[in-house]
Amino acid sequence: MPKLPHFLTYLFLQTFCVLSIHAQKVSLFIKQAENYSVQTEKDSAAYLQSKPQIPYRYANESGGDCAFDGFGVLGKPSFLCTCNNLDAAKTLNTDKLWLGGGLGLNLSGNGMNKLGVWDGGAARITHREFGSRITIMDGATVSSHTTAVAGNMMAAGIHANARGMSYQTQLKNWNFTNDNAEIIVAGPSLFLSNHSYATTTAWHFISGSWYWYGDSSIHQFKDWSYGYYDNRSRIWDSMMYFNPYYLMVKAAGNDRGNGVAPGTTHYYWNGTAWALTNTTRDTVGPYDCISTFGTAKNLLCVGAVQVMPLGFGGPSSVSMLSFSSWGPTDDGRIKPDLVAASGSILSAGTAHDSDYAFLGGTSMSAPNVAGSLLLMQEYFFQLKGRYMRNATLKGLAIHTANRCKALPGPDYECGWGIPDMRRAALCLSDSFKNTVIEQQLLPNDSFSVDVYATAGDSLRITLCWTDPKGITAAPIYNDTTRKLVNDLDVRVYNLAGNTIGLPFILNPSNPSAPATVGDNFRDNVEQILMPTMPAGRYRIKVKHKGTLQNNIAQSFSLLISGSPLYTPVLPVKWLSLKGTQQNWNEVRLDWVLAAEINNKAFVVEFSTDGQHFSEVGKVTDVAGNSLHTTQYAFVHTQLRGFSGTVFYRIKQVDFDGTISYSNTIDVSTHSDWQVLSVYPNPFNSQVQVNMLLPQQSNNVVRVYSMMGELRYEQNLQASGAYELNIPLQHLSSGMYLLEVQEQSAEQRKYIQKIVKN
Repeated sequence: MPKLPHFLTYLFLQTFCVLSIHAQKVSLFIKQAENYSVQTEKDSAAYLQSKPQIPYRYANESGGDCAFDGFGVLGKPSFLCTCNNLDAAKTLNTDKLWLGGGLGLNLSGNGMNKLGVWDGGAARITHREFGSRITIMDGATVSSHTTAVAGNMMAAGIHANARGMSYQTQLKNWNFTNDNAEIIVAGPSLFLSNHSYATTTAWHFISGSWYWYGDSSIHQFKDWSYGYYDNRSRIWDSMMYFNPYYLMVKAAGNDRGNGVAPGTTHYYWNGTAWALTNTTRDTVGPYDCISTFGTAKNLLCVGAVQVMPLGFGGPSSVSMLSFSSWGPTDDGRIKPDLVAASGSILSAGTAHDSDYAFLGGTSMSAPNVAGSLLLMQEYFFQLKGRYMRNATLKGLAIHTANRCKALPGPDYECGWGIPDMRRAALCLSDSFKNTVIEQQLLPNDSFSVDVYATAGDSLRITLCWTDPKGITAAPIYNDTTRKLVNDLDVRVYNLAGNTIGLPFILNPSNPSAPATVGDNFRDNVEQILMPTMPAGRYRIKVKHKGTLQNNIAQSFSLLISGSPLYTPVLPVKWLSLKGTQQNWNEVRLDWVLAAEINNKAFVVEFSTDGQHFSEVGKVTDVAGNSLHTTQYAFVHTQLRGFSGTVFYRIKQVDFDGTISYSNTIDVSTHSDWQVLSVYPNPFNSQVQVNMLLPQQSNNVVRVYSMMGELRYEQNLQASGAYELNIPLQHLSSGMYLLEVQEQSAEQRKYIQKIVKN
């Protein structure tokens, strides 16, 4: 680990460059982590020397890797265990971001050396899927679980079905036994890290015996650690707060439904040693079964649903896996944040360098999300030349997720839903009806932005912020003390100042109840959904409840989809308008716009004196809403042609009736070649064409059937006023096209429909 002063300087440069009080807090934070690392080493040595009943490392009943993690409450040995799962890119539409994925993005993670993993060991770095792209950061031994996790994030896809989400990125790999100290050092250099492990809780089958990891002095029948905000939660939240571009992704765990038959003999910790008992204890869940650091506020906690090889097909296509742990946290926050697919999915194996294995469990849903979100950072940099803050990245994943249930809003089973990387990419690329804002709130301050909705528009708003670390209380069962430190709020108002949009909320006292709306005072993610909006202007406001910790500004991310931002300018921004006479009786108008807001149509107006205008046509095939350059054209035709200077202007009509005008332009025209009249029409045997021709004008007169067959042709050379009689008695009754074309460089042409009786 680097010396403390150097590391503090580095960490300070990675943060907001804030007040000295931050630096003081960071120094305390680092010191705690150093103490934690020393204590872990002491505990490990003591445990190994004690000839323990439970091995220092062991494989649990589901094939997970478990390792000693220090002494917990009353000196009971604590362990971290991997959670087995692998995911499929198609479930999250991550494959749509790849080469040939349909979006034309060709994202692969190439050059994005910002991904880390802490797990139960080391990946098999010689595996053909990894090449030389994994760096082992400590002395961990090869683990099948870690290899599968790494493969899920970044396998090259030599075996096509085993391709990782960021299949050309690099990965840094740590063993989880000293994770906190290592995370503190590595966090400033990472965008994402995956953590598919959890504290030992409730029921574990070890070396032929059942162990119950609850504490009967806290609760005799239930494990108190589910939903509990522990020391590791606090440290991880602080790490993400002080490193605003670093997001940790955590597996929710596989504990739901764990239990044994009533009266089963098992070991429990009696305060000093493991003792046998046959006390009947509760089966885990269905709610409140995400343990300890899975409840951290700022990370993404990911549960598991059944893999969807054909992609998301609506809420009815989602099947929650029976083992995936559900929330809420003890203080009622929404966990898991998201869910991703699991089941029996292929990834890299450890038997040899071309081995593959099938795994399942929530451990694999988390790396699928972590690897996919790295591509979002890659894409955002391509679009903006910078990277997203961790709150923006987390908010984007939640904002664009597909919901698991028919009713809108989050739940304690799958959080905000299933990430959709295709929707996330489109949200970033379409900057007209999708807006991503990174801002901060000062004490006694608020932030607001207006949007303009077209009738029927939907409006989705997601507010996300990286909150300061909460307080870790002494272990009790269901500590409902709020862990949210800076309570931000988002609301939607109409122009009268009335609140018309509130965020979703859940009721932890009734965890199966659907979401309602109200004041969310628990979560550092808030979302408002308004499915149909009357046309008009609305205000989105972010504020806080009066206090911010230590009066330090709180950064936040705001994502808005469905309606464009309102700007107090004309509904269209004109770049140019020009007119050109392209025929003796035609003037073409071309105009270019830089932007359109709520645009319904253009009305073309014409004048011979520049004062009195009349409508001569409309253009209704318009973009409507666009922040990109758009081009339009209209051809104005007059049967008698044009003479002298004429004038045009374009009237733009908004959906709400608002109009705006372009500048007026003048067009110089000439009329030395005109077809004055065609008579009679309909005709019986001949048609008389009256023309005004320049000196020695060469022309061709043709008559075509409506099928394009030439039925009459005559060359004509004449000057001045000229009357031409065209004999057409040989034609049968019907409709024809008369064409008179000047044979000159200008190629002026007149076309008229004629009808023979």
